[in-house]
Amino acid sequence: MSDAGSAGVRSTVGLYFHALRAAAGHVYRRLKFLRLAYEQVTASKVLPHPVRSVLFVCKGNVCRSPLAEAYFAAQVRKQGLAISVSSAGIETTAGKPAHPLAQEVARQGGILLARHATTPLFQDLMQRSDLVLVMEVAQKDRVAKLYPRERHKIFVLGRFCKKGPLDIDDPYSGTPEDFRLCFERIRESCDQVLRQIVERSKAQAANADAAQPSARPAN
Repeated sequence: MSDAGSAGVRSTVGLYFHALRAAAGHVYRRLKFLRLAYEQVTASKVLPHPVRSVLFVCKGNVCRSPLAEAYFAAQVRKQGLAISVSSAGIETTAGKPAHPLAQEVARQGGILLARHATTPLFQDLMQRSDLVLVMEVAQKDRVAKLYPRERHKIFVLGRFCKKGPLDIDDPYSGTPEDFRLCFERIRESCDQVLRQIVERSKAQAANADAAQPSARPAN
């Protein structure tokens, strides 16, 4: 085959694979849209009860889940609640620090990530957590597939935010503003989650008090 013929074949093949990638990308985006829509409509916002331990999960445990863990733990301490808080990553190794921009946005919000060290997600951590909050619908599906017995306790954190999409996007390669917006959504979502936990605890306590028999007056 001549050089011109070979170049033509390569060009045709290149165009074919380009079109194939474009079609695959379209299918992926369409499936993701449908999965997000399904989650929006069907997923419950009613948390398990009681909640004595909360686990935040993201991809690398260097940006989103450390911010969520630190903020949520600070709110728990402020309210004097007996809730343990931790975080982990689906794709990480142990001992890495939080992203510098995550540390900075946390510092600006009055919390510290200087001592954070990444933790890989593992079965024991899932089992001892009453509530698992992930950052993306795809992460919910993945964690539920890895730990099907814990499926009932896995929720998408952004489900509790009143604005924005379900997914709280990873700001890892983004700007300081991306980290700020990410942390803003995390704070709002965490506030809503904690409010529900507290309200359900108070309602249970009130129901328990109402169920107690009234003291009889002395004769």
